[in-house]
Amino acid sequence: MSSLPKGKSAIGSVKFEAKGKSSAAGSSSSSRATKRITTTRGKAEKKVYSLPGQKFDPPEEREPLRIFYDSLSKQIPSSEMAEFWLMEHGLLSPERAKKAYERKQKRQQQVRMGTPIKSTVRKDKPESSKKPITSSMDSKAKKRVDYSNDDDDFIVKMKRPKG
Repeated sequence: MSSLPKGKSAIGSVKFEAKGKSSAAGSSSSSRATKRITTTRGKAEKKVYSLPGQKFDPPEEREPLRIFYDSLSKQIPSSEMAEFWLMEHGLLSPERAKKAYERKQKRQQQVRMGTPIKSTVRKDKPESSKKPITSSMDSKAKKRVDYSNDDDDFIVKMKRPKG
């Protein structure tokens, strides 16, 4: 073996792979290139992906986690959790992946700095959150406990709301 400085490794080979991928909607497919970098010293094989923020190979179509996060992003488009997972697995378009990567970097920076994270309110709220909130205490009778001098007995009376 050649003499290398301690802690340094030589690049043995670089392989390019083309991965077929179908979009979340399933209408079109494009190929994404990944590089495999192998080192002569170690077992570690590091892949370099073309999309920003991608860390993993895209899972198969019927993978349960992929189905979950695809459906979550369709039902709640503002879900950062789904967006980050889809970005890390290379299932977003390059434009959306870039935006999601920048948002994730900003979020991680805030966490490191100890800055409180304010949840962002988006325009596309679900229909269920638009309903006015009413207090259930107004419609129900309130309980009142009347303690008498006897230690053993107590009387529970229902207080009726006026009006």
